[in-house]
Formats: sequence, structure tokens, C-alpha cells
Amino acid sequence: MAEPYNDASDYRGMRAEEEAFRNRGDGVWESRTPGRRFVPIDERRAESALPARAVQGIARGKFYFSWKGIRALKDPLDLALYSNLLWELKPRTIIEFGSYSGGSAVWLADTLRSFGLDGRVYSIDNDPALLDPRARAHPDVSFLHGDCARVASVLPPALLAELPHPWLVIEDAHVNLTGLLGYLHDTGLQPGDYLIVEDTNPEIPAATGAAGLPDAYEPFGTAKLEELTRFLQTHRHAYAVDTYYTDFFGYNATWNWNSYLRRMSDE
Repeated sequence: MAEPYNDASDYRGMRAEEEAFRNRGDGVWESRTPGRRFVPIDERRAESALPARAVQGIARGKFYFSWKGIRALKDPLDLALYSNLLWELKPRTIIEFGSYSGGSAVWLADTLRSFGLDGRVYSIDNDPALLDPRARAHPDVSFLHGDCARVASVLPPALLAELPHPWLVIEDAHVNLTGLLGYLHDTGLQPGDYLIVEDTNPEIPAATGAAGLPDAYEPFGTAKLEELTRFLQTHRHAYAVDTYYTDFFGYNATWNWNSYLRRMSDE
């Protein structure tokens, strides 16, 4: 015989918090972020609650993940974080550096559309031959051919001035990081915009195998995290780490350590 419904269940106990969540309307459970949500880089540690062994296992699936049959290279943790951020931020413009097959850009555009949001994705890569034809055909994505080492040639100031805010900028190209961030800092990013620098987790595997698969595990290393940290220390009042996202699944339990960033000021 089935047990009677327990009116004092944990789900019932969550009702008050759920009601407060609905009333906020921005998709953020404030109780997920005890203390200050936005903190400077100097208050963050270069460590994670996600053990290296778990990272290696998740990475195998990430390299096979696709969206609508288009290779997208996204892990489940950051897919969840991105979807929450898209709903909260409601970006009018998404700029992605590093297109590969185009699956990530298509997923971003489809998620915006599923939320009923009016936004456009601009995805930049120096090798457009890798793009899947199905991605090229997406009506809400513009794939741009350009080199991150010469970012002003593909995203000139006049174009950036026309793109509506708020912005979500995603750096996943691993080329000229300091120069790229400096250009966007001076030319486009405004208070309230978000910047995500992917793959700052030193434990993720570098692409060492055939077809970009990590057949032999080799840690990505600390160089990208250290470069980002130096940039943020140079602009310590302009950006803050959003701990709601970096620590959602545990301290820096993400591919992007200390790298969910909100521009706080014009400084």
C-alpha cells in the first residue's frame, strides 16, 4: 500500500523560498550566495571543489557533446550556469570568440529564442571552414571570419557602438587574451555587461589526441588563469567575480575558475 502524502515534505518546506524566487523574477536564488555576491579577484582563490578525477571524466563527455547534431563542446555544469545567466541577464548581444563547428553559438541563440528574448549572437573564428553548414544557416547567428590577434579588424569600434546592451562576451579562442580583453574594455563593455573567459580551470585536459579528443590526459595548465588574473588586477575596480555562478555547484566547480565576470564601473 502506498504511503500517504507527507504534507511536511522538503518540497513543501521550500515553498516560501520558491515564492520569493518567483517574485524576484530575475532567475536568481539569493540564498545560493551567502555574503557578498560580487567580489574582486583579490578575494578569490585559485582552487576548486571539483576534483581533477571528476574533471577528466566530465571532459570525455564534453568533447562528444553536440547540439542539434552540431559539435558544441560544452560540459553539463556550464550549460546549466549559462542558461541561468542568459535568463537573468537577458543579453541583447552575445559575442563569442571561438566558433569551431558552431554548435555553441546555435545553442546560445536557441536558448535566447526559447526564453522569448530578442538577441543576436556574433561568433568569431579564424577558420570558417570548420563551421557546420547547419550552423551557418541559423537566422539569429552571425559567423564572422577574424583573428583575435587583430580583433579591431573584425569588430571595429563603429560596429561595437551599434550592438545593443547588455552584452554577454565569451572568450573561448585562447589567443591574445590580454589584448582582446583590453580592446573590449576600452571600446565596448559597459557596466552591467558580463564577460566569461572559458577554460581557466588548470585541471581540464588539453586537446592532445586525434580530432581534439584528450586521448592522453594532459592538464591545460595555469597560464590562462594567471593571465586573466593579471588583467583583472590591473582593472580591479571595473570587474567583479560573480560568485553566484562560479560557486553554484561548489567553489569554482566550473570549467571557468573565477571567470564569470560582471563589469561594475567605467573605471
